[in-house]
Amino acid sequence: MAAHISISKQLHYAQNGEMGGVDVREPSTAIFAVSSIDRYQIPNNQTASGVNANGSTIVPQSTLSVPSNEFSLSTINPLYPAGIAQPSSPYDFVINSNQNLLAGFFTRIAVSEVIFRYTLPTLTSRNNKIYIVWAPGARSATTAVTGTSTAVVTFTMASTTGYSAGQTVVIGNQAPVTVSGVTYVVNGIYTISTATGTTLVCNNPNNLPAFSIVTQSGTVGIRYLLTINEGWYDLTNTGAGEGNLAYQVQQAVLTATGSSTFTLVYNQLPSSSSAAATGPFNAFNAKSGNTDTFWWLRYTDGAAPNRVGLNEMMSWESTQTFATYQYGDPNVSLLSTPFVDITCDQLTYNQGVKDADTGVSHNILCRVYIVPDAFTGNMANLGSGPILVHRVFPFPKQIRWRANQNIGGGLRFQVWDSQGYLLTTGEGITGATASGAASLAYYDADMGDWTMTMLASEV
Repeated sequence: MAAHISISKQLHYAQNGEMGGVDVREPSTAIFAVSSIDRYQIPNNQTASGVNANGSTIVPQSTLSVPSNEFSLSTINPLYPAGIAQPSSPYDFVINSNQNLLAGFFTRIAVSEVIFRYTLPTLTSRNNKIYIVWAPGARSATTAVTGTSTAVVTFTMASTTGYSAGQTVVIGNQAPVTVSGVTYVVNGIYTISTATGTTLVCNNPNNLPAFSIVTQSGTVGIRYLLTINEGWYDLTNTGAGEGNLAYQVQQAVLTATGSSTFTLVYNQLPSSSSAAATGPFNAFNAKSGNTDTFWWLRYTDGAAPNRVGLNEMMSWESTQTFATYQYGDPNVSLLSTPFVDITCDQLTYNQGVKDADTGVSHNILCRVYIVPDAFTGNMANLGSGPILVHRVFPFPKQIRWRANQNIGGGLRFQVWDSQGYLLTTGEGITGATASGAASLAYYDADMGDWTMTMLASEV
């Protein structure tokens, strides 16, 4: 039998007294949907030739009896037809409109859902370079340095066999020299002018003054730039495959150095007790196969010096010395960025509290981590193929908005990588090259599009 509750107690509960409750209801919202493909819009089924699909001449919307508005029928064409739309990147574009994109009174906007197609190949011009510093026959020790003149520096070593004029060399472990009370750095990148039996006569990029011979030890090695073909790569060791990253880098080393014994594999298991024959699990393992010694050097893009490159992706150790073998760390990743930030300054400039990052900060709409749903494979292989990322944010970032302000045209959306650079293949909008060279295969306008759903809240 139900307990008797007096009318006075029921009224007390209804007025939020003891055992009372508060009704919770989500605020009214409107959807504001964005798609990078909408940067290409062709009104009224217009074709590249400026006529309708049936061959008739285009009638300007301004002359139609029915008023033109934002709901007019249009054809969306992602292939930027010639003469109508200019090719552009899905990672940096502007949505233009003569009318408000979203009108009404709302005080907050939030990204609730994103579908992002990550289609940047493993390697393109943005990240396909690395240096190897090579000492033929382990001849890497210098014993003296002389400032021959203001244009020439000479390094002395036991034998210069394997070195020749025109080669670029890396000089390291040299102590600074002091001339007339001024200290000068000797370490750096030099070009060999001539090589005698025991001396390397080089240019003088550090602007060292003339000075007498200084006996001190240092290191020298020939610097070779390796450029790996663009494309998708994986971490298998299945032999001479175009998608085998270790094999392709190995071939580049063999070609550059003239070696016939250099090998490079991924995930090499220990095969003997000798340090030179074993390697860590889940890492790259390189061996000269003879007495040649070497180490890996990061390639730095002057326009984007902090961009993740092949050296970081292959995870070569940061403290290398000349040796007949080099091991990487088990931190290999075929993804050049673990996440992307999507921004639109026109939508976030009302924020009172700005976003922050321990790296490079932007006021972002959302951050999308490049990991597919229910991923169970080797994380190092992420980036060996296109990735479709779908994210529904259970508690999205709430972006402040002025209630009396509409969202108009001219919204510029940009996508940034983890180092704060605009996401790009590094091959331009269309991949065109100068001097009639073959066009690059992977370019920004051809990359995958993304879509986003935002909610505009009335409270």
